[in-house]
Formats: sequence, C-alpha cells, structure tokens
Amino acid sequence: MSFYSKVFESGLLTAYYGLSGRPYPRLRRFLEESQWWDADRLRQFQWTELQRLLQHVFSSVPYYQRKYADAGIKLEDIRTLEDFSRLPPLTRTEVNEHREELRSTAFQRKLLPHATGGSTGQPTRFYITLDSYDWRTASWSRAYSWSGCRLGERTLYLWGAPVGRQSAFRKAKLSVYHWARRELIFSTFSQNPDTWEQIYRAALRFRPAFVIGYVSSIEEFARFLIDTNRKLSGVHSVIAAAEPVYEPTRELVARAFGTPLFNTYGSREFMSIAAECSEHKGLHLNSENLLVQTDSPERTSGEVLVTDLHNYGMPFLRYCIGDAATLETSVRCNCGRGLPLIRSIEGRVLDVIRTRSGRVVPGEVFPHVLKEVPEILEFQVKQETPDELVLHVVLHDSLSPSSEQLIRREVEKHFHSEVKLTIRRTERIERTPSGKRRVIVGFPSGTEPGTLTSSAPL
Repeated sequence: MSFYSKVFESGLLTAYYGLSGRPYPRLRRFLEESQWWDADRLRQFQWTELQRLLQHVFSSVPYYQRKYADAGIKLEDIRTLEDFSRLPPLTRTEVNEHREELRSTAFQRKLLPHATGGSTGQPTRFYITLDSYDWRTASWSRAYSWSGCRLGERTLYLWGAPVGRQSAFRKAKLSVYHWARRELIFSTFSQNPDTWEQIYRAALRFRPAFVIGYVSSIEEFARFLIDTNRKLSGVHSVIAAAEPVYEPTRELVARAFGTPLFNTYGSREFMSIAAECSEHKGLHLNSENLLVQTDSPERTSGEVLVTDLHNYGMPFLRYCIGDAATLETSVRCNCGRGLPLIRSIEGRVLDVIRTRSGRVVPGEVFPHVLKEVPEILEFQVKQETPDELVLHVVLHDSLSPSSEQLIRREVEKHFHSEVKLTIRRTERIERTPSGKRRVIVGFPSGTEPGTLTSSAPL
C-alpha cells in the first residue's frame, strides 16, 4: 500500500464522509475486521440483518405485501434461512413493471435512481439508498484490496464510456475526482490498433500499479503488448470484471503483464458481489451486505438469487440476477477469511447449450477447445435452434482443414451428433449495448434465442 493511498483512505476520505455524516469509513473498518470472523458468526450477522429487513418489507413494501399474501406467506412463517429460501424469487420483469410499488412507504429519505446496462436485452431500472450505496462501495473497496488494489493506488481502467452528453462542469468534476484517486480511464467500447497504442503510451507516463477492465478489453490489450513486444512494468495485478473469466485469459495476462489476474463478480443492481483473494480458489462473497443463494434450497449449483440486506428504500429479496453459479458453503479458504465462496460462475443462464435430449454443455467447453485453433482471433457460439450451432469466427488466416476437423471432432465428442455445426467467418463480433461480449448465446427450451455476444482469448 503506497503512502499516498494511506493518506487518501485514512485522511481525505474519512474527512469527506465525516463532513457529510455518511457511514462509509465505519463500514469499511467493520468489513476489514468481519472478513476474518468464522462462518457461524458471519451467518448469524447475516440472519440478524435479514430479519430486520423482512420486518421492514412486510410492513412497508406494497408489492411484497401483495405477492407474499397471494402465496400464503406471513412474516411469522419465516423463522429460519430455510424458510426464507422458499419465498418466490423476484424477477427483472417484476422490478420494471412494479418499480414504484417496490418502494418502501416508510422510507422518506432521498433515493438514487440506477439502471442496469441491459446486456440480457432487458434493462432494469431501480432505486438505492445512500446507506446502501456506502455499504456496496465499502464492499467493493474491500474486494479489490484482496488483489492489493486500494483507493489512491495508480490504476489504469479499460472501461466503458459515459452515456449521454456531459456538461463542462460535470467533465471538470470527474477529472478532479479521478485525479485525486489516481485513476486513468479509457473507453474501450471501440477498439483498434491506434486505441491500444494511445493507451500504452499514456500508461507508460502514468505508471499504473493495477489494471482493471472488462475481460475482453484486458485480453485485447494483453495481445497488443505481446504482439508488439511491449512491456508495462510495475503492474502489481490485473483485475477482471463484467465478463466470464476462463483459464486462457489468466495465461494471457501472465504472459503480457507478468502478474496474476484477479476475477471479480458484480452487477449494477448490487455492485460488488464477490471477488478472488490471492488463493484463486473461488470468489469470496460480500456476505455482510448480500445474501447469495441458488434457486433450489437443496442444491449449491443453479441460478443465482441475491438479497440486498441494506437497501431499505427499494428492497431486493431473492432477485434473479440471470447468472448460474456453484456455491461453496462448507470449505474455508486457506487465506483465513470466513467469507463463503462462489466456487465457479457458469455465466449467464443463457451461456449453456441445451439439446433436445436434455444434455447441458457449459460454455467453458468452447474457449477450452478453440484456444487450440491458431487461426481464430475471436468467436461467438450461437444456438440458432435446439438442433443447430453456429460458430461465428474472426480469423487472421483461413481456417485450415486440420483446424476445422479439430473443431468438428470436439463438438461431436461433447454433443454426440445431437446438433449440427455451421462455421461462419465474420469481420467483427458485435458487443452488447453495455459494451460486453459473451462466449455463448444459448437457446433454452421453450424460449427464443438470445442476442448476446462475446470473445475469448485464444
């Protein structure tokens, strides 16, 4: 931790939040301590916070009052976490259609409007409280600190661009804000060799200790460094966000930066949900702020449901975030933290291939196979129908017969002739409106195909 970072965190931030009367410094100190509690103490804290939230919800949130009454559920029925796990989940559609009814009638203070980027094709608009915002920023700060990255450290962001036109005052304010935090931010929604050359030259002057970005942006910058034989010395670690991380990405980062990659998991609805520590054996959940479950009380794997324990203005209870994951509830990490783990994130619920027979093939198969195909720069696998896969590829050279044979053989191995594979060459893999790219566009039974995109390192 640099001297400037110490001064920034303990001096400037503490003074700012002290003057405004907000709890961020206290919450940040609390989280620094609570991460070392044992699992039982963390679960008890979580249950206490959940009980308070439930009392608030049943007494003051019209939509939940009606929804749970229709389901025959009363507050006194929820005596354990297992009881809570039987509450019907909250969906994006419900949030969008009943947003005002999901606001608490007892919460009279200011609410902050937020929205998701809509990478699922369905943006979600919602509100959070200032207290909830401080809880999530404190959780985010702690999560990033596990990689060594603390507020005030020199950090290069390969990120998205601000949406809409900004006033001169707003631009100046943001410039001062990022200067004080020592952040150098580049939009990587549009990428070409000139973009990476500009970023590299600016980074040489800036001398970042950390690089944070979308997975696909980190991959492209890493390839640029390798292909042009460039070095960016002094980088302590690289932090990935917003997109799935596969093993080839870690190998690429290690080659380009000579440093490990730290995976993180979050969303606009909740900010930081989980992040890796130096053990890289899973992602620690920010369980003091969020309760993370799967869609089945009997399973640790499934669709992720998230409860925000501190957003009293517009509570989210068992919210379907749209991801699939495997939770680890019984093993304590070697780092010594008692925080539970997400063992693996399978990606969007759509990021798997399902066949008519019920076979489910995870998206990880394709980065694992296609990394062995040297002609491919980027790809997207789209399940057009239950019986057909289309592999869209960006190539730097024509696909050789041996490479095509390898791809078809591996698809046959995993799908057993249940799907037809079509390979299509394209010039560019489009990003979603939020700037993300995905590996798989699945076709779940009973639904229409999605429209997500992705790239992966090869």
